[in-house]
Amino acid sequence: MRYSIHKKYLILILSFGLVTIDACRKKYAATAEHMTEYGWVLYETNDYLNSNAWFNDAIVDDSDWKDAYNGLGWSYAKLMVLDSSILHFSTGLEKKQDKWSVTDTQAEILAGLTFAYNAKGNDAKAIEYGRAFLDSTVKPLQPGWVFSHDSLLNYLDLRVTLAASYFAKGKFDSTIIQVSVVLDSLNSKETAVKDTSLIGRKLMAKQLMDLQTLLFKK
Repeated sequence: MRYSIHKKYLILILSFGLVTIDACRKKYAATAEHMTEYGWVLYETNDYLNSNAWFNDAIVDDSDWKDAYNGLGWSYAKLMVLDSSILHFSTGLEKKQDKWSVTDTQAEILAGLTFAYNAKGNDAKAIEYGRAFLDSTVKPLQPGWVFSHDSLLNYLDLRVTLAASYFAKGKFDSTIIQVSVVLDSLNSKETAVKDTSLIGRKLMAKQLMDLQTLLFKK
């Protein structure tokens, strides 16, 4: 669930009250939850370096706070420090979900691991976590997944990423399945390339690139 404008400003006001006048990041009574929430506020303004620092402070305060590891994974990924991203996602995966949270933090971590491993070129791991993500989120009568801190990133991006990793591993049938789902979801008249000859694979690769570009612009 994305923050409303009202909530964002409320968190900003509360968080700034925890900071000294000289703008040092000294915190007095902030909990791991508060620090994580402010980390996400900074993340959503593309301030990944400072958001990363707040997520890290949250873990120092409470080493079991799952969403702080989630935030570290995503902010490190944005900073292209992929090994650290994967490390913190993997740690967060084993932590318990806060029972009051309305965000599916586990799904966000699985998605993050899929993107991070794909970016690192470890397609086997990207497929492993991409499949786990789909198993955890694809439910009848429920809308598709959207990243709670970036509404432009959703289940279609993940499926295209998964399709790209399948393609890289030569699993073309699985690539076709994922591309077909994406095209159907976009109500596209285009169909997935099914030709697996050398020429067909070139067309398949181009279709994947075109879909990535299209989703990036949406």
